[in-house]
Amino acid sequence: PATFSGEPSECRGFLMQVNLYIEMQPQRFPTERSKVAFFISLLSGKARAWAQSLWDAAGPVVNAYEPFTAHFLDVFSAAPGVLSTADQLLSLRQGDDTISDYSLRFRTLAASSGWNESALLGVYRQGLSPEIRQAMAVYDDKVGLENFIQKSIGLSQRLAACSSTPPQPTPPLLTTPPGAQAAAGAEPMQLGSQRLSRRERNSRLVTGKCLYCGKPGHSISKCPTR
Repeated sequence: PATFSGEPSECRGFLMQVNLYIEMQPQRFPTERSKVAFFISLLSGKARAWAQSLWDAAGPVVNAYEPFTAHFLDVFSAAPGVLSTADQLLSLRQGDDTISDYSLRFRTLAASSGWNESALLGVYRQGLSPEIRQAMAVYDDKVGLENFIQKSIGLSQRLAACSSTPPQPTPPLLTTPPGAQAAAGAEPMQLGSQRLSRRERNSRLVTGKCLYCGKPGHSISKCPTR
């Protein structure tokens, strides 16, 4: 494992590396004290100075690995000006990030938050970009956190694909005499000639309906009414 000099942002990652190393080679650490000694050997700078004071004092904390690492976290995992996991979750926003990057940052914080699924889903929903959040309003919290995340990622990808597709030309509207209009009054309106609102467009994307005619079962490129 790499050494640790006392940087709070690297504290938990360093502890995980040491724990994994000890887990994979238990024969090298027959006693609790040997685990602590190995841990201390990987410290440098102010972190080593802290550990040296404990080792020299020969207190009980250096004789048991879990109490030692718990004390290590108390000292180095928090620093003035560093937001807690809860504060980071509540302030998390997608902003200009991709939905995948936002979801990764959210999952990283959620894993160590201790919050229940309902609370986490509400925080994730609130942090989405306004366009995605509005489109995902059709799903309530009963859908489940992971399912909600996957659906939001899929929706974002479909919206991105649509925005990168050149707009299809709108067919010209035919003008007919008043009499002909009356005779054709029973025929359905051409949905393709209407300009969809953003809400209707997002709704059709979510429900898998054609953006041109509004019917399910095909995409706009294969619409039989065009």
